[in-house]
Amino acid sequence: MMNSLPQTVKTAFNTAYLKVIAVILVIALIGFPTVHHYGISADEGTEIAMVRRNLELITKGTPIPGDLKYFGPVFNVTSEIAFQIQQFLVKGFSYNPLDYGKELDSEQSRLKALADRARFKHYMTFLVSLITYGAVAGLVGILCGAEYAWFGALTLVFFPLFWGHSFFNPKDPPFAALFTLTTLAGTYLINVYLTSPNPLRVGKNRVTLYTVLYGTLIGLLSGIRIGGFLVLFFILATYLILQISKGFNRRAILNFGGFYLLLCITWFVVNTICYPAFWSNPIGGFLETIGYLSQHRLQIQVLFDGKFIPIQHLPWNYLPTWLFMSIPLIFQVGFWVGVSLIITRYTQLSNLQKACFLLILFQILFMPLVAIVKHSPMYDGMRHFLFTLPGIAVISATAFIWIYQKLSQPSFKIMAATFIAVVYAAIAFDMVALHPYQYIYVNRLSGGLEKVRDRYDTEYWGLSLREGMEWINENAKPGSTVLVGGFIYSAQLFANPSMKVMGYNESTAAEIPKPFYYLAWPRWDAQSKLPECPIVHQVTRLSVPLSIIKRCQ
Repeated sequence: MMNSLPQTVKTAFNTAYLKVIAVILVIALIGFPTVHHYGISADEGTEIAMVRRNLELITKGTPIPGDLKYFGPVFNVTSEIAFQIQQFLVKGFSYNPLDYGKELDSEQSRLKALADRARFKHYMTFLVSLITYGAVAGLVGILCGAEYAWFGALTLVFFPLFWGHSFFNPKDPPFAALFTLTTLAGTYLINVYLTSPNPLRVGKNRVTLYTVLYGTLIGLLSGIRIGGFLVLFFILATYLILQISKGFNRRAILNFGGFYLLLCITWFVVNTICYPAFWSNPIGGFLETIGYLSQHRLQIQVLFDGKFIPIQHLPWNYLPTWLFMSIPLIFQVGFWVGVSLIITRYTQLSNLQKACFLLILFQILFMPLVAIVKHSPMYDGMRHFLFTLPGIAVISATAFIWIYQKLSQPSFKIMAATFIAVVYAAIAFDMVALHPYQYIYVNRLSGGLEKVRDRYDTEYWGLSLREGMEWINENAKPGSTVLVGGFIYSAQLFANPSMKVMGYNESTAAEIPKPFYYLAWPRWDAQSKLPECPIVHQVTRLSVPLSIIKRCQ
């Protein structure tokens, strides 16, 4: 196809392609050296254990305990395979990957195994997140032209929540990456269905291959988080909207039906492979998983608007409030301006651009609206909806680019570019000040972190426990006792070997001899425990305490 294009078009395309690669390379060069700055989050031990539980189910028939069977293992398994390859390359032929799990027999070796895997997995998480930047660039290229695609990747960098989660969160960034990739690939696939000059038939042809590959991609997406299956409906709705708007064509729709059936079958097979717990009853297991996750039975409370509320009884505005607080104002404005501009120009768009816009809207709006209407349990702010941010970045970047293109005077274009650069720089300043806790970002219109610190959950991951533990390592006597008010692994994995690290509870605090240190994160009112003990150190960002350290003596 490229051979048939004029040389000037090929040159422009190659230049645009190189710009995208350059931007993603810069992102990688900034991000990879900082991966080791991040601590261990609350869920990482569970996510790593999930791989062993699924392996034991397959090899020994041991049932998966608790609710782990409902959580997709695709990214965790991929990371474990990469970790085993890395171990083999380092240790040589003496290393046996089939011994996986034996190193977990003792407490000390178990902690080391967990720490090694978590640190390696952080690099994998950031590596996978780079897929999102490439997919966003591709979507912006469709809407605005290839020469502006690089700006889409750059814009996503300035979403502090996405950047911050991209280094340690084992669930949401991989899901966002594959979700955005399915949106990009689905855009091109629908365009093929709509514009093929010959009648489409399932058989030995490229369209059939593309359909199977796309079904596999959706299966892997739902293998990370089951809600990814909804892309099947997004594809169906987008195709029907565009096909019917061209004029009802019964034969084209029937032909598409064959491909859509193939798409669903491929997804079902791949999705079933991803959930070993339900191999004996894949349909029942799928429905059970949907039911469990849509009405989560986790018995925890969240701090929202100054009150601790069970996640099953949150008000309808929980998610909208977090979306408003967590996304920089310029991108909120950019999103709505972009949607308005695209709707205004909708009739002038190509089929490819229309498919792109519709699929992006489905990615951004559908699941959040369903969660709000169904009153689904939520927690950890908007992190479960991190997958909406790449789409918002696409629409915002499109708005900025289209406005820039409309400016006729060079001086106006310089002013517009300067304004964007200044605003992006201000966001970057906040991100640097928060490092490595960018996920606690709150925009300035909401008052910033200082205003919401005692009214909303902010440091819900517990990464700052690492920094607190490292302070204790440097300032406490060897052999000191540390009680952790939070997930113990988040501190224990960074403690000096001589330290005695235990989880906090009232009976333990009353029984162990003083002096000891109490290290607590700000969640679930943990910092208010042991009020008689003075605070000796605080982990702070933007003058707001995150984890605190008390010395009880």
